[in-house]
Amino acid sequence: MYTRKAGSTETRGRITELACALCISTGTSDVDAALLAACHRLPGAQVHDDSLLAP
Repeated sequence: MYTRKAGSTETRGRITELACALCISTGTSDVDAALLAACHRLPGAQVHDDSLLAP
């Protein structure tokens, strides 16, 4: 089985791509806000702090 090193260039690049896709799909420009927004959209997800999404 092939495993990647946690700090490898390939892994960092994939994480960056994932973060960008999450921001685009949630309409945010910040990863923390994107994660919060995504949690609000998931059925059954409970977000305890939504202060980043205040208008």
